[in-house]
Amino acid sequence: MISSALQSLRSGKPVLIFDSSDREGETDIVVASQFVTPQIIRMMRKNGGGLICTTIKSCHARKIGLPLLEDLYSSNLSMGRALTDTNDMKYDKSSTFSITVNSRDTFTGIPDIDRSKTVNHIADFIGNIKNEKPEDFARIFRAPGHIHLLIATDGYFKNRRGHTELSTYLVEQAGLIPSATIVEMLSDSGYSMTYDETKKYADQNSLDIITGDEIIKYWGENH
Repeated sequence: MISSALQSLRSGKPVLIFDSSDREGETDIVVASQFVTPQIIRMMRKNGGGLICTTIKSCHARKIGLPLLEDLYSSNLSMGRALTDTNDMKYDKSSTFSITVNSRDTFTGIPDIDRSKTVNHIADFIGNIKNEKPEDFARIFRAPGHIHLLIATDGYFKNRRGHTELSTYLVEQAGLIPSATIVEMLSDSGYSMTYDETKKYADQNSLDIITGDEIIKYWGENH
């Protein structure tokens, strides 16, 4: 399934990634950021329904100067350390959320056309990261915005096994700009879709669905 998923990503098709039953137990729709269109954003919000986010590698975040939101809160809010205490979280102890951005070439930033434009500009920026500077990022984007940035943890699965790492790694392995745009799949039950629900959706729409365990096994064999 990994080879099929990689080919789908290269062709601009979404793939579905289920992390694991002992983590979030959620499935995300994943698309390589460079191929995101207004139609993809519309599909994500209608058929996914969760939070639409765009990932970047930690080395790129450092070059741009992008912080983790957790660090910003801890340093700048009076209740920061208490607010970012994750000891009560059941599936992870670390967050990959960074800031939110809009491309400056958008209006409100929230319509499908605006969000896809922001995502495309992020992918373009990362694709040319060797020639970019932090001030260039501020010239192209404004914050806050409507695309949530996620920073994949250094070393990928050595330290964290979330959708941020799973999707970024898979897109990178496809030979594409290492940025994925992802959204959780939610159910009308009020909870996240079960694996069986997302498998049915994948079958009905001819999409690849793979698990975090499959991706991590592939990483271990090729790392």
